[in-house]
Amino acid sequence: MSVVNLGLIEYIDAESRGRPGQRTFNITARSGRGQAIVWMEKEQLFQVGASLKQFLTTRESTADPVPFELDAEASDYLIEVEFKTPQMTLRHDPASDVFTLSAEDYGDEGSEEPEQVVEFSFPRSEAERLADTSLQVVASGRPPCPLCTGPITPGEEHFCVKVNGHTEVGPFNLGRQPADG
Repeated sequence: MSVVNLGLIEYIDAESRGRPGQRTFNITARSGRGQAIVWMEKEQLFQVGASLKQFLTTRESTADPVPFELDAEASDYLIEVEFKTPQMTLRHDPASDVFTLSAEDYGDEGSEEPEQVVEFSFPRSEAERLADTSLQVVASGRPPCPLCTGPITPGEEHFCVKVNGHTEVGPFNLGRQPADG
């Protein structure tokens, strides 16, 4: 297993691609060492945002942070990686007030050990922005049903399990019974 460390990033963003209900999600990180695009499930992106929010509210910012130390040496070539991750970890270095996100790439689905781990680090200001962006991206999909919280796909009927599907549910017709034909 190899560890790819982008170091302290210069750019980080979360985004989704596709129509609501068929979206894919990723975090893109760039530094002077290269770029990583890590694809993930919607729930994983939500957890990144929620975990960052929790870290940010439970850990004070450091008044006089020490410079961030990189664990790995820089390579002579630019790193370019893109993969879908089943597992990520987040950690915080209180001395430097820097957050590090690690994503594992298993390559083949049957593999038990990751082929590589990609790590990138970012300061508190970027953690705050990434947390907000991640949660906004996740929330920008299909609106949830106010009764069952299941997604409502625009232009399609919604079967609400809370009322056994017998009530039309949508943003403008909450609780109204369907008109008889």
